[in-house]
Amino acid sequence: MSNGGDTTWIGKAAGQTHTGSGSQNNFYYFAAERLVRSGGDPLRMAVDQRVWLSRRFVPPLGYGEAAKRLEDPGTAVLLSGAAGSGRRTAAVVLLHSTGEHTDPFREVALDDRPDEPTQLAGGERVLVDLSSLSDQELVDAQVLVTSYWSKVEQIGGRLAVVLPQEREHLLQSDLRQLLVRVYRPDGSEVLTRHLRRADIMVTPPELHRSVMGRLLERSPMRELQRLSELVVEARSQGGSFHAWAAKAVAALLTRDDEVAEHIAALTDGRQRALLFTAAMLDEAPADAVFRLSARLLTTLGHPEDERPRLDRTDFTQRLAELRVTVSQRRIHFDVLAYGPAVRRHFWLYYPDLRAAFGAWVEETVKGTLWLDQAERRNLVGRFTEQALRAGDVHVLTGLVESWAKETRLLPDAMAVLDQGLRDEQWGAAFRMRIYDWSMESRLQPNLVRGLARICADVMAPHHPDQALVRLHQLARRESAGVPRYAEEALLELAYRQKPLFEKLLGRVCEGMERRDPWHRDVAIFLRMVAPPPSEARREEMVRGWRGVFSVAPAEVWANGIETWLAAARHQLDGGARLMGILIDAADGAVDVLSRCYLLAYDWAVSPDDTPGQVSRADVASKFCREIDRAQGIEPLNPASVGTAEGRNR
Repeated sequence: MSNGGDTTWIGKAAGQTHTGSGSQNNFYYFAAERLVRSGGDPLRMAVDQRVWLSRRFVPPLGYGEAAKRLEDPGTAVLLSGAAGSGRRTAAVVLLHSTGEHTDPFREVALDDRPDEPTQLAGGERVLVDLSSLSDQELVDAQVLVTSYWSKVEQIGGRLAVVLPQEREHLLQSDLRQLLVRVYRPDGSEVLTRHLRRADIMVTPPELHRSVMGRLLERSPMRELQRLSELVVEARSQGGSFHAWAAKAVAALLTRDDEVAEHIAALTDGRQRALLFTAAMLDEAPADAVFRLSARLLTTLGHPEDERPRLDRTDFTQRLAELRVTVSQRRIHFDVLAYGPAVRRHFWLYYPDLRAAFGAWVEETVKGTLWLDQAERRNLVGRFTEQALRAGDVHVLTGLVESWAKETRLLPDAMAVLDQGLRDEQWGAAFRMRIYDWSMESRLQPNLVRGLARICADVMAPHHPDQALVRLHQLARRESAGVPRYAEEALLELAYRQKPLFEKLLGRVCEGMERRDPWHRDVAIFLRMVAPPPSEARREEMVRGWRGVFSVAPAEVWANGIETWLAAARHQLDGGARLMGILIDAADGAVDVLSRCYLLAYDWAVSPDDTPGQVSRADVASKFCREIDRAQGIEPLNPASVGTAEGRNR
């Protein structure tokens, strides 16, 4: 956080923040709302994620050299490594450990649009991940990398770029000087660190002696992290460490084949439907699984079982045949990680049924009362995971639009977007869809409400410029007579960092200067400058007020003038800077200046019990004299302000 004059810019915040000398506006009714997850500030949560990584991080060979490259502000490094070497995690931890903990952190979106140019804050740490690009995309992206390199040099920030080792030959000569190769760290140290963080105290030699020993030398870092999670999950089933290790390795290496054999052996479609339902509703009540399995059969058009009910197999026995146990009226699989493997199998090997699976999920979420909120959210998350694996982004965004029509389902709709935005492969597609939504003129208010929080809480910590653009487009199109969800989130985001504030200020100025101006930009500007931000550039303030005066009638901006006059009472220069901005913005327009004169009079004679360095009358008198000078009129006697002569000029 930095303080300059009467304006404070936020690098990160965990609560309400005062951003000026005037009254504090806390957006309690909306900013505190968390449609995606409960709890703290999104920027704080992004820091917590990096802390989590840092505590489990084992430096790869070459990391020390990379760290030396980023010791000083304004430096950059390009980390090259093989897939699975932990190169991305190394870059994240490297940036996290440099600079001040208050320095902003951003991941560059390689899908930036022309109206989303990036401005960096002082000391900002920047991550660019090129590992998923094609050869041509990587060649093109080097222009962007060079641009960010120049920017971090100018603002004293730091840049880390992730590059696949097999594409080093595509690097331009000027970027080669940044290259540092990193190599896979010791797998036993990585797994030991993760397990100890879960209070499983083992040593590298113990890991090598266990069944996991064969995975320690070659497994990618992500696979070792997954293995640690499976060991922790196996611990809950009891037994020794070696038993946990055996279950975890089996789940990681052979579970998919085991599930494939199991499903192939099932000759009854009803059992397969029940297995799929159980996998999607793992840990849900058995009654709900029974009912929703029958609904799935109907959705699939499966023939009914015409046998008398008492001639059919008992439900518990049917579940047992599928390796599903009922405990305390809830189902769970006996075998570790069996449910996820079942879900993967059905999505991979029954592609023609994906649409029916989706229809069943949509109907279940919208129409059933058999699942509570947590159970419904688990179902949504599992469906989203599989749809992302299949690349069915349009299916998921269609569900978002459908569910957002009902307020009770809005959290489920936003959970889909949250998960989609965090997906490494499809996150950019979801950001593009949100942009397309933000440009629609008649978006349903519930969807606007959800998108506002998604942009502020999920996109902004990693892609702040894209979040700002989408929020601004949403705010411009919000319908009259409904809560300004997008506008509140937009201003909340703009006050987090000075570059975001400046970016929004420039955008609203441009919006008011259009041949067909955005009238909502007038309201946004007036809120941004109440109280007046001292660090904002004078020319942008003049530009903004000029737009207000040219676009909006006086009754719209009257309160803004009074706010600035009130702020002038606390300025060391007596308000000269603020008055000069307003008068320059009027461009000599007689109607605007006359209206400002009358507003100053009315404000000066209004009852007031707020303290200030100077009185209202003194400020108004000075402002009126400046207006007279701007019109080429001899200044009146200061005493005339507040008299009949001043009132009737």
